Amino acid sequence: MSAPLVFVTGQMRSGTTLIDRLLWNVPGVDCFSQPLPLLLSQIKAAFLQENGAPAHACAYPLNDQQFENTYAEGHFLGFLQNPELDPALLKTAMTAMRDYSGQKFKPHNPQTALDTWQGGDLANFAAHYFVTHTQKPAQDIKARAWKETNAEDYLPYFLASGMKAILVIRDPRDVATSLYYGQGGQHVGTARPLLFMARQWRKSAAWFSRYAKDENVLCVRYEDLVANPESHRQSWQDWLGIKNASGDFSLQSQSGKSWAGNSSFDRFDGISTKAVGRHRTVLGDDERSFIEALCYGEMRLTGYAPDIKPEAVLARLQDGPARDYLERETLAHYAYDESRKHEECERWKNITHGDTAFDPAMFLFEDHFQALRKITSKG
Repeated sequence: MSAPLVFVTGQMRSGTTLIDRLLWNVPGVDCFSQPLPLLLSQIKAAFLQENGAPAHACAYPLNDQQFENTYAEGHFLGFLQNPELDPALLKTAMTAMRDYSGQKFKPHNPQTALDTWQGGDLANFAAHYFVTHTQKPAQDIKARAWKETNAEDYLPYFLASGMKAILVIRDPRDVATSLYYGQGGQHVGTARPLLFMARQWRKSAAWFSRYAKDENVLCVRYEDLVANPESHRQSWQDWLGIKNASGDFSLQSQSGKSWAGNSSFDRFDGISTKAVGRHRTVLGDDERSFIEALCYGEMRLTGYAPDIKPEAVLARLQDGPARDYLERETLAHYAYDESRKHEECERWKNITHGDTAFDPAMFLFEDHFQALRKITSKG
């Protein structure tokens, strides 16, 4: 039986790299960190362009799937299940990644996988790519893992292709803390707008809720992971069918060096819980309450406790943030102007008013919408 392939994803600064390192340190698991980011982006951009999506959506194709970025459930899955991956698109993406800092795993000869591939769909190419560029002895490999960020919308396709998945989520207030403060810019580049961050988090939370009970998906909260990492790693081994693996828990990176984390604030050996709740000492009250208002229902649904009261959410959305973090012209669409304010206020009203119908532009899935409505009504 071939080694299973596990797709690891989640929002930036949510713990995907920690999961990558934990998997890498399981004997028999070959783990690739962001090997094909531009391929995923360019495939999604081709889908959006084919369907007449606005330019701002195509510029950031792994976007939030809300409002102008929405599309019918299953539509992207159908696009991906085309039996042939466009060779020209594949070659363009592979060439572009040679100088792209967002590709963390860089093979010595990236052309090898292209030259030896016999054709097929994306899942077929991914499997071929990882076998071609194996990092551990082939005879020892019991599973392979592949980590990319912000790619939750690929999950239905990869699962249908026989892969497993790990989806990680983190308190959105701590995500914002890690993105906008300390050395966050060194990890993710120029800041993305606050509304962009919050909508991306809501997307991740929607997928998290959808797959919470799927036997082929492990839905992991960052806070639970850092509190008991060895227990999680052991359960992952069992889930993958890897027996008698007792690897070194010193967390080495794929380069063979001891990994000291990628925190925006501290360097430390092993795994630390210091980042949990850091937002309380870093974020201002204005930022914290605005994030909570944008993410209130999803926070409740995924086990996070917003300080804001539900009766205060609408007014907070109407007031808006003190700072947008508008540092990228291509994301100017996320300025919290009257249009975005109207969208967010209407979305909250749809959650809290019992007579409104499901709107796929505001909520990814109808069952997610109903769950948000139910938990929000509990106050």
